[in-house]
Amino acid sequence: MCDAHAQLLFATLLWMMPDTAVSTLLYNETDVQHRSNSASETDIEYGSLSSVNFPRSRRKRYISTSDQSALLDYHNHARSQVFPPAANMEYMLWDERLAKEAESWASRCIWDHGPPHTMRYMGQNLSINSGRYRSVIDLVRSWQEEKNYFSYPNKCSGPVCTHYTQMIWATSNKMGCAINRCSNMNVYGSAWKQAVLLVCNYSIKGNWVGEAPYKAGRPCSACPSSYGGSCTKNLCSFSSRSNKINWS
Repeated sequence: MCDAHAQLLFATLLWMMPDTAVSTLLYNETDVQHRSNSASETDIEYGSLSSVNFPRSRRKRYISTSDQSALLDYHNHARSQVFPPAANMEYMLWDERLAKEAESWASRCIWDHGPPHTMRYMGQNLSINSGRYRSVIDLVRSWQEEKNYFSYPNKCSGPVCTHYTQMIWATSNKMGCAINRCSNMNVYGSAWKQAVLLVCNYSIKGNWVGEAPYKAGRPCSACPSSYGGSCTKNLCSFSSRSNKINWS
């Protein structure tokens, strides 16, 4: 079966599951990259951006504060539970600049990674849903479930593992997401009359070819010195955080 027919069949099967969150990897240069000097320098520059508190402005928001908290909670829980344990896993915070980038891209209702010029320094996960969903977690659960196919340090025995590895990339300590409802959206050549698109951006970018997502070892035994030895539930963390999310 040719690739075009396979993609069309896949999109048709997804459309037949109206109450199921659908997430899939888009195979292009933005997903898994080789490190280069220029990309690494940009990673470091963007990674120095400070996270801010949840915005209080009255402008239109593409994601609620409760969904922000739920997504951070879900990511940090996944990061704390990796196997083998991580020695350098950093606590993830919400970053408003990443969220604004996600809003801008989600507003275009394009089923692809982007915009291209940001993919050199920013990681990105996408999810799409053709029907109702109970919680924002329904849109990202399939990312975390890819752990069933992932074997440390970098082996994947399933169709895709890179959503999960981006979630648990140790140095990706900032994220920002947006949700948008789209009409007549093109998904693998099929027009979806209604679609819910979730875009999550990450910094520093993960999924570098040939690299493990984290260093295996005793939790918090290899945290960056900037954390001052502080450790919260297996995660390198600052003693005080503006965007602290409590989770069990």
